[in-house]
Amino acid sequence: MRRLSGLLLIALAALAYAPAPVLARVKASDAIATHDYLEARIASEHTTRTESEAELKAIAALAAQVAAECPGVLAGAPRHVKGEKFNQSQLEISGELLSATFGVAEHVQHPADARFARVVRHLHWSNPKLTKLLRSLAIEQAAQSAIPSPDLCSDLKFWVASDYSAVSAGTKQYLHRLDVVSSITQIQPEPGSEPHEPVSSLLNLNGLVAHRLERYENHADRRLAKKALPPEAELTDPALRPLLEAVGRVYVVLRSPAPAAQTPS
Repeated sequence: MRRLSGLLLIALAALAYAPAPVLARVKASDAIATHDYLEARIASEHTTRTESEAELKAIAALAAQVAAECPGVLAGAPRHVKGEKFNQSQLEISGELLSATFGVAEHVQHPADARFARVVRHLHWSNPKLTKLLRSLAIEQAAQSAIPSPDLCSDLKFWVASDYSAVSAGTKQYLHRLDVVSSITQIQPEPGSEPHEPVSSLLNLNGLVAHRLERYENHADRRLAKKALPPEAELTDPALRPLLEAVGRVYVVLRSPAPAAQTPS
């Protein structure tokens, strides 16, 4: 999950950029494709901002669902001890839980992701690697946000019943779909660009795309690019607090002991 779960990793990396070499002239066809791409990105970013409330409501609905179906299901799960390795089933359940929780927010953005992917599919640059990269990133995000949510409570109950040693077929299938989608984009270095590329392209895709596109922008699109490809948010960004708090409430419902059933007096 590149866009949302990647936020949890961005804080671990320091990313540095060097200015990309700028060509004296930009081919008209490249400039047109770049302009259309940037305009489509701005439209997509605008939709993301306007639908933030709907994303929070989707996560709140998930919290309500697990509160009704499996409250406290993970209350007895073994706590991770710092320095110890997770076993395979713990890694799989953690991956499903994180992806499924952020995934309900991504579902809200799917129509916008699909529209953006349709635009980018028809854009073409003289650099085939750039064309392939931008198309695959857009297609991957649209495919990512289209993945159906797993039956989270059923999968968590299966893991608990196995004494935290095995995961269900549903968990395996969901994680496989995530893996297939995340393999759509293969980021390849461009000749002579390695010294200037981000330390970790996977942790800041906006930075990577901005770097690769810079040489194909004309003067008028320089400012447009800054609007279309803003820096990735960090975990300390106040704008992310509502999203992270909403996700945290799902975890609280799953890990807090379920209230004891009252017996009639």
